[in-house]
Amino acid sequence: MLALPVVASKIAAVTQLDDGLIAKRFEWAPRDASGKIVFIAIDKRTLDAVGIWPWPRSQYGKLLEKLTAANAADIFLDIDFSTPSSPAEDGALAAALEKAGGGVLLPIFRQKVAAGSSETEISKPIAALLANAWPVFANVPMDADGIIRGFDLGNEFDGRSTQSAAAALSGSPDTSGRRLIDFSIRQESVPTYSLIDVLSGKVADEQLEGRSIVVGASAAELKDIFPVPLEGSIVGPLLHVLAAETLLQNRSLRQYDQGPLDLLIAAILIVAIFSSRRAGMAKMSVLLAAAGLVGEAVAFCLQKDFAVVSGTSVHWMLLALAWVLAFNERIDLGQTMATFAGIDARNTRRLMRRIIADSSDGIVAFTSDMKIAEISISAQAVLKLGAGADLLTSPERSVTEAVASLMARFDVDSGRIHTDVVEFVTYGGEDQIAYEARITLSPVEGHDPKAAHSFCGCIIIRDVTVQKRYQAKLKRMSEEDDLTGLLNRREFLARLEGRIGLVVVLEIERFSDICAVLGRDAGDSLLRAVGARLETNFPDGLLGRIEGALFALLTGKEDDPALCADRLLSLFEEPVVIDETSVIIALRLGLVQAGPLRAEAALGAAESALDTAKKTSEAWSIYNPAIALRQARLRRLETDIRAGLRDQQFFLLYQPQVDLSSGRFVGAEALLRWRHPELGVISPAEFIPIAESSGLICNIGRWVLTEACAEASRWPFGTVSVNMSPVQFDRSDVEADVRLALSTSGLPASRLCIELTESVFLNDSGRSVEKMAAARGMGVSLALDDFGTGYSSMSYLADLPLDKLKIDQSFVRRMTGAQGVLEIVKAIVFLARGLNLEIVAEGVEGEAEEALLRQLECQTGQGYLFGKPQIASEMIAHFGLSMHVA
Repeated sequence: MLALPVVASKIAAVTQLDDGLIAKRFEWAPRDASGKIVFIAIDKRTLDAVGIWPWPRSQYGKLLEKLTAANAADIFLDIDFSTPSSPAEDGALAAALEKAGGGVLLPIFRQKVAAGSSETEISKPIAALLANAWPVFANVPMDADGIIRGFDLGNEFDGRSTQSAAAALSGSPDTSGRRLIDFSIRQESVPTYSLIDVLSGKVADEQLEGRSIVVGASAAELKDIFPVPLEGSIVGPLLHVLAAETLLQNRSLRQYDQGPLDLLIAAILIVAIFSSRRAGMAKMSVLLAAAGLVGEAVAFCLQKDFAVVSGTSVHWMLLALAWVLAFNERIDLGQTMATFAGIDARNTRRLMRRIIADSSDGIVAFTSDMKIAEISISAQAVLKLGAGADLLTSPERSVTEAVASLMARFDVDSGRIHTDVVEFVTYGGEDQIAYEARITLSPVEGHDPKAAHSFCGCIIIRDVTVQKRYQAKLKRMSEEDDLTGLLNRREFLARLEGRIGLVVVLEIERFSDICAVLGRDAGDSLLRAVGARLETNFPDGLLGRIEGALFALLTGKEDDPALCADRLLSLFEEPVVIDETSVIIALRLGLVQAGPLRAEAALGAAESALDTAKKTSEAWSIYNPAIALRQARLRRLETDIRAGLRDQQFFLLYQPQVDLSSGRFVGAEALLRWRHPELGVISPAEFIPIAESSGLICNIGRWVLTEACAEASRWPFGTVSVNMSPVQFDRSDVEADVRLALSTSGLPASRLCIELTESVFLNDSGRSVEKMAAARGMGVSLALDDFGTGYSSMSYLADLPLDKLKIDQSFVRRMTGAQGVLEIVKAIVFLARGLNLEIVAEGVEGEAEEALLRQLECQTGQGYLFGKPQIASEMIAHFGLSMHVA
């Protein structure tokens, strides 16, 4: 009895009982919150109103502005801001924090670096937000049973003591230590408002003025919920509120070591029991119960009025032991316990026999002489044996052999338990039934030396047929394509690894068009039909559907690529019939010889060959490493071009344009270049098509326009010509982009020329003409670039609002040596003069060309004769001019 107070504190059940009694005392003595802290809840109504989660951070900025205007005190945003949002959203919240004047608390968390690791790190808001706020710890420590009962006052952050949210909200000066939360403070008494009501102005400023604010999630779908003693569970922000209220109401709950008091009570009870042997058990029971109730009353008052928390479960256990001692003094307890034990043993044996007999799992209990002691009905049906039979005579040899093997192991090491698992199959008619038998041999303890190698055995037989079928189904689903039953990409690659042969990737041409015309169901039927035809004709090949309308095939290593391609193409010359509709399909093939390449590389090479076939309009193509390298380079450029724009890797050079009659500088064409950090300077002819296909040409073109106008504004005079991609011209608001570039640079509109090619107006000439007219109406001049190399339609030329016509350099460079080319140039000059267009000749590299163009009365020249593409300052200095100081 005296040992109980010493060991009770180490027993989990005793601790749980004490925690339960403490929680009950909280429930019996409720108290209201002070009202100094307001909880603004992100509830379901708020989520429905905003419509997305996580919210745009500007919403929190609007909330801060509302709370600051209401003269709220400290504001704690119990929201994780450790990862960046968009720059605009982060900037809006940072501005609101700065405007709040540093009165906002943001949460930081100490968490493990990885699961199972003892190393921790601090998760904190991004720097832009933390710069204008106070960090506070928001960790909620759990007890060993997973329940939250206390809170920390602070911890170390960046080498300094930092308070917890509760300590900061309550104004406590403490920054370390742990306190218990007073759960007698009713959470429903905390002033709580929906965040959407605050944003919409339904909550009056008087209800927030001068109060500390906690903002956090209360909606169940946000899962910010923690287990607590009294309510069962509570949302995280309310935990911080209750912890802060505990400090505000001076309810710092204290616990003391009850060991000495428990020992004293135990000693008093022992003395009382042995000194009151003449008292009856009824009187003794009443006195012990009264003592327990008095102890509970004292504990209740201490907790309610003096914030002292004490456990009374040990007291009750001591009183129960005292009652047992008193009872033992008055009757022969040993005999009574023996009688009860005998009855219990007999009941237990009967119960075990019933459980074994009725168990759905087969159960067999046997002795070391292999005699079956107990056997369930289901086990009898499987082993074809009954109780008392020799287990080793069962016709199910897989089980008897496993038992015999386990017995041999037991004879070698009889001091420990031996187990084994065996699987076997039986047949019931046409059905196959799978079983799993778990066999256990346990040593039997006894004083008889003959029993040194005795054991008791148990076999549990379980029907695992459904489980095996389910596992087989899962394996099949993980390996096969749901639609066609062929291998999926992952399994095709796994089986391709290490094999040698010809890998072919097939794609159905115009598959999306077929689906659009016949419907998605017909498209699925077509894919199944193609897969079936391939399976029929390549029964020994490895076949898979790897993506969409893409199939992969591994044929024999001796197969000739050309013959294999012809065989596949001819295979689908016959139409595929879908719902009584004949569909003629065509295939494109990519082939590669597998063996030296790993599976992933081989399949990728075949796909690369397929891309080549599609681009060259060939029916099939075999893998070419040089083309693959080119494709890899293009894919890399497509990936890197966005970073190039972001990291300012693009730059402009300028090629001067001169008046051919006087040789004076009249302007320059802005030429875009890309200096890649690893690949060096990349030609526009290579990266412009990539930018156009990805849509990034609009952003790049907008940057070129802005940069060129800013640079030209520093020239003493002259026009800057900017090329505009057809894609950019079609997709962008050209008028708005030009207006913005001119306004930000201060460049007069008359000094900007937009150069366009004929492809701009070929598809939608009416809309293009409207855009050109709008730009020209601002005072910007328009030039038709590369004239003579495209369609050069006279009807288009007559209708377009143009100012200049640029003769392509391919004509200018050849006109001095080819009479036919010269006649074309004369015709272009005559045409432009008739349309009242200024003529600009590109590619002027020799004096003979210059003289001939001057003779033809061409106004402007551009080319290496006058200057190569160079930075603006060098170009201006070359003509003896000076740049304006920015």
